[in-house]
Amino acid sequence: MKLKKIILITLLSIFTIVVIALLALPTLGKNYVIKHSKELIGRQVEIEKLKINYFTGTAKVLDFKMLEQDEATPFISFDTLIVDLEPYQMLYDEFVLEQFYVKGLYLNAVQKDSVFNFDDLIAFHTSTDTIPKENTTAEPIKYSLSNIEIKGANFYFNNQNIDHTAKINDLSFFVPFIGWDQNNKSEAGIKFNLANNGYFESSVKVDPKSGEYKADLTVHHLVLDPLIKYAQQSVNINYLKGLVNSKLSISGNINQVDNSTVSGNVQVEDFAMNDQQDKKFLAVKKINCVLKEINNAKSSYIIDTLQIKEPYVFFKLDSVSNNFFDIFKITSEEIQEKEEENKTTTQNDSLFYAINHLTVQQGITDYTDNLTGSPFNYHLSDITINSDSILSDADWLTIYSNMLLNKRGTLKAELGLNPLDLNNLNIDISIEKFKLPDINIYTGYYMGHTILEGDMYYYSNSKVINGQITSENKLLIKNPSLNSTQKGLYNLPLKFALFILTDKNGEVNLDIPVRGDLNDPSLDIKTIVWSTFKNLIVKVAASPGKLLAGLFGGDPKDFEAIHFNYLDSIPSDQHIKQLNMLLDLEDKKPELKIDLVHYVDPELQKEAIAKAEVGKLYFKKKKKDYLKDEKGFEHFVRKKIAQDTLSINKACLALTTPTVIDSIVALTNKTLLTNVEKYLKTTKDSTQINIETASKEAPENLGTKPMLKVNFSMKEE
Repeated sequence: MKLKKIILITLLSIFTIVVIALLALPTLGKNYVIKHSKELIGRQVEIEKLKINYFTGTAKVLDFKMLEQDEATPFISFDTLIVDLEPYQMLYDEFVLEQFYVKGLYLNAVQKDSVFNFDDLIAFHTSTDTIPKENTTAEPIKYSLSNIEIKGANFYFNNQNIDHTAKINDLSFFVPFIGWDQNNKSEAGIKFNLANNGYFESSVKVDPKSGEYKADLTVHHLVLDPLIKYAQQSVNINYLKGLVNSKLSISGNINQVDNSTVSGNVQVEDFAMNDQQDKKFLAVKKINCVLKEINNAKSSYIIDTLQIKEPYVFFKLDSVSNNFFDIFKITSEEIQEKEEENKTTTQNDSLFYAINHLTVQQGITDYTDNLTGSPFNYHLSDITINSDSILSDADWLTIYSNMLLNKRGTLKAELGLNPLDLNNLNIDISIEKFKLPDINIYTGYYMGHTILEGDMYYYSNSKVINGQITSENKLLIKNPSLNSTQKGLYNLPLKFALFILTDKNGEVNLDIPVRGDLNDPSLDIKTIVWSTFKNLIVKVAASPGKLLAGLFGGDPKDFEAIHFNYLDSIPSDQHIKQLNMLLDLEDKKPELKIDLVHYVDPELQKEAIAKAEVGKLYFKKKKKDYLKDEKGFEHFVRKKIAQDTLSINKACLALTTPTVIDSIVALTNKTLLTNVEKYLKTTKDSTQINIETASKEAPENLGTKPMLKVNFSMKEE
């Protein structure tokens, strides 16, 4: 009996000691961890309570804190940690976690320069003496993880380089089950709040057998304003705002993550950015993007719908760059490098992109430049763009666009192209009611004229076939009115040319064809168009008669000069007809100044008059017309002068008296001009057609029969 009693007392004592030890173990363990935490994990920790339920295998840690290196400021903390294990399962080489629960988790990460406040922890746990050697011979252990949950976590990242703290508040995360060789799908969910009532939420489902997974991600009311300091590291801006909402689904196989596909919807609302001068340069009321399938591994990007509402762009051009290059820090060297890279990089034939429906509504663009020394500002509004089925492998696609030009004019455009071959495309453009005074800065700077009034209508049809451009451009200007500044870079006679081009209805119609080879690197379409227009203006101003003949009818030569014979002193019927056309032209274009300038070669006219005077003697002697009896007349003259070396005209001149011939010449010319002027005044007493005699030294006199050259100009000039 004594032996049994001793054994019983001994067992009770051992049990009591074990119970006391087990009861004291949490406190002892907590104190040990606190005392030796720097040796164990590299930082000082604080623990309020540690509880262990030996029957359920549950451990609970309350009010845990890991301090910063200063041992005063919390780095990581949480209110409650519950870990529920099934230790006996380890006997069967299986790790079983029934519950892992963390509540009130707090983390404060700090960065200054390239140093983080947890670098010492990384260094501690990656040192060679703290990393256990990998057991390459051990069999993989089975595991079963259930009810993994984080609730009410708050993460803070203080980036002192930009003086900004990013926050993730009220983070929740729950995974029902993850197991090795499990039969059921694993599910996981995470949710945390963002500023201004926003939140991020996700759920993931994984089939462990096949490896197939699907992740649903939701971003609600993500405010972009707090990201400005991060953006300012790459972009020169002073202001950023916007709101993002998205629902995305990512599906694929965990064994081929790169081959995953993304689908869903992304919305951006009230987005705006200001430059460093607080000028808004990019904004949009709403973007709605429906992603049908994005697969980067297959280079396939399919967007079902892209809707852009009320976009705004401010574009400012200067002589060497533009505001977008300045804001986004794009240098000319980078552009050149990119161009060289594109030349050497072969096109990825497997790339596929598609936008099934594209719409842009109520867009606005403000354009400005200072290329002429004065600011030019232009406003485009009500911009709409739409297209269906933009496919990279399509043989042809068409894009339509409309817009309002400076609140009045309209532009309609249709672009057709082969996405795989930009050497083949069609462009149709229609511009109506364009206010010409809007471009006075350019017309004054380049052409020396400002436009007081006038509307422009422009219609263009351009085709590019195998790189060869054929562009037909029709320009209609209604009621143009210009003012000359005489300060243009090219000083083109634009005012006079437009005046000549203006028909009886006050309209100017021009055809400007453009031809060229886009494969020629030296080709500049702007230069071709400008050269064509400039040459047309110069040509019209230099030879207005041809155009006037076309506008009012008649032979172009009739508007260039009135030709006479050397002996003419009275206008013929043909001359009268030409004079009548000029009088009619004067009525139709009262601003037109018409000058008739008399040109004649005096020596040739003297010879002709001397020949006529000798011809009179021949008629008295022979009773024959010297013009009809050329041989008899020549024999008569040779006999009179007794010299064979002179031409017949020179011989006649030698047979006459110079003073008499000079007198007859002067009288003939004076009489002709008097009779022409008399006819003009008699027909129209208010005519302002001016008749004058050219200088004797004028080069146009040489070899010229008498003529009245018609010169056109504008009266005010």
